[in-house]
This record gives sequence, structure tokens and C-alpha cells, in this order.
Amino acid sequence: MAMHVFSYRLKCLLRDKESVFWTLAFPVLLATMFHFAFGHLMTGEPAFEPIPVAVADGAAYQSNFALRQMLEAVSADGENQLLRLTVVDREQAERMLAAGEVVGVILPGEGSDTGDATSVSLMVTQSGIRQSILKALLDEYLHSYATVSSIAAANPVALFGLIGELGARESYTQQVSFSDVLPDSSIGYFYALLAMTCLYGGFWGMRNTNDLQADQSPQGARRSLAPTHKMAVVLCDWAAALVVSFGEVLAVLAYLAFALKVQFGSQVGYVLLTCAAGCLAGVSVGTLIGTMVRKSEGLKVGILVGVNNLMCFFAGLMFVKMKDIIARNAPVLSYINPAALISDAFYSLYVFDNHRRFFTNIAILCVLSAAMCLVSFMQLRGERYASL
Repeated sequence: MAMHVFSYRLKCLLRDKESVFWTLAFPVLLATMFHFAFGHLMTGEPAFEPIPVAVADGAAYQSNFALRQMLEAVSADGENQLLRLTVVDREQAERMLAAGEVVGVILPGEGSDTGDATSVSLMVTQSGIRQSILKALLDEYLHSYATVSSIAAANPVALFGLIGELGARESYTQQVSFSDVLPDSSIGYFYALLAMTCLYGGFWGMRNTNDLQADQSPQGARRSLAPTHKMAVVLCDWAAALVVSFGEVLAVLAYLAFALKVQFGSQVGYVLLTCAAGCLAGVSVGTLIGTMVRKSEGLKVGILVGVNNLMCFFAGLMFVKMKDIIARNAPVLSYINPAALISDAFYSLYVFDNHRRFFTNIAILCVLSAAMCLVSFMQLRGERYASL
């Protein structure tokens, strides 16, 4: 009898085309939009292109040995090339700048032919990251030259050891990685999206409760008269909702992993466990709302959508840094938010080399789901109707 109830409930849920669209097609469409919006960020940072810059040639530039040495060093071919240098007269340089062929024009001497190394200016037509790099480069050159000049004037002997170390840069910080993967902030959007898909299983849980309550739908009235034990019906309906939700999440997961190339790490078993726990939480949320809210189906749907969207917002679906903001300022919300727990479980599998954080998320998620299911089942089991 249980398999009979389960199979027929499964068919009934799959025929609900509207719910299938919102729980399966909508997450796929949203994932596609995410991919076109910032999916290119997940392929890694693009290779740095040398900045095209022109230098106004003349007596001032030719006599400025320090500036020429610096510009030739940063424009030399190789992986550390910073500039693509063009040495032309000033009029040609300004024409190249106006035509957009170069980002800026370096003007040594500003009409002086004395070779004053500190007389250097930069001409640009707009502001941007490349213009800022050029300005920072010239500022560093002028600062270094002024420092060397001051040391030479005070203690010329010190220059013998200083010149060789002038271009050296020391780093006093060390980057620590928890794993071999590259950090990627944009991947959090896709993890939150998959968490939303799991929670959208709540539509199936709420649909089940409506079809079980005699005062909520004609189907509920008919099923309340059936001789099958009510708890058996509740469990079969809940299992059917879980199967449908898990199948949809697997479809979205496959689309993210194989079509959009979203990285979930190599621990496939744990990824599937997270999906199953997430679907359990989603169906439980929908069942709880459908059981406790004794109003129209439209109001229940509105409450479910609002609750899910709020949880997903706190998990970083709309603003990826919101998850960290909540974790720092209101950590309790992170532990009672199923969307945040699901998203964090995926992230911990991708980033960390141990499973302590992962199993913490899964355990809390299962406890929350069990609590919601218990409340819902007790409510449904205790319902009595004076007349049908």
C-alpha cells in the first residue's frame, strides 16, 4: 500500500508543470544569467597586457639617463613587462594619445634640455586603472631618485651597496592557503543559487500539506476519508516530494558543473550528501509553512517565497559578501539559516582540506530539518475535523 501511495503521489507532483518550472527551469535560467554576467571571472584573471605609452623624445629625454634606464627596464620583453614603450616627438605622441593608441604620454623635462631627472610629467585624457599605474610608476621613480640623491649628497660611499639593491622589493607578508584551489568570490553566487534550488523543494512540501488537509483543498477532504493510516500517507507524500526535489537539484548541479563549469571540488559523494541534506531542509520548510499557516494557498506561497528569498539573500545570492557580513555581525543567523548552511557546505568542500566545517554544517542542517518535520508531522497527525 505504501508503494502505491508513493508512486501515485510522485506522478501527481511531476504533473504540476507550474511548480516544475519554478523549482527546475527557473534556477537553470538564473544560473545562465549569472554565467553571462560574471561567469568569466571564474576562469581566472586575464593575462596582464603591457600598457601602451609614448615618451616625448628630445634633448631632455636623451640626457635623462635615469629615466631612460627605468623605462627601458619596465618595457623589456618578458613576463614582467609592464609598458609597451614608443619614443616619438611630442606632437606625434599627443596625436597617438588623442587617437587612443596610447594610454598616456610621458613628458621629460617639459621643454628643458638640462636632463633634470626630477622634471617629469604625465599627460592623459581620462582616468582609469592603467593611468593610475603609470602615475604610480613615475611617482615611485621620482621618490627613488630623490632618496638616492639625498644619500649621495650625505654619504657618497653608501651608493656602492645601494645601487645594486635599488630595484629589489621585499615582501614581509606570507600568503597562506587552506588548499590548492584558487580563491574565487564569484563562485559563491552559484553555491547560493544551488542552495535556493534545494529550498525551492519547499513548494513540493507545501503542496503535500494542502492535499492532506481537509479544510484546505478538495483533495485533502477526499484523502482524509481514505482508510490508509494518515501517518503512512504523510510519510509517503514527504518521500515523494524529497525524491522530486533531489532529482531537480541533481539536474541543476549537472548543468552548473558540466555546462557552466562551476567548480565543486572532487569530492562528489559529499557534494551529493549536501544536495540531499539541502533538499531535506527545503521540503521541511515548505511542510512547516503549509502546516502552520491556515490561510489560502496564495498566501502560503507568498510566505514561502519571501522566507526563501530572505534566507538566500543572507546566504549571498544577491550580494555575495552578505554571507560574511552576517557571519561576523550576527553569527547566530548563519547557524539557523538553511541556505547559508548549504552554501557554506559547498564552499568548505571546495576550499578546505578537512571536513570539520562541512560536517558541522550538515549536522546543523539535519537537526533543523528534523525539528521542522517533527512539528509538522505532529500537527498533521493531531488534526481532527467535525464534518467533511
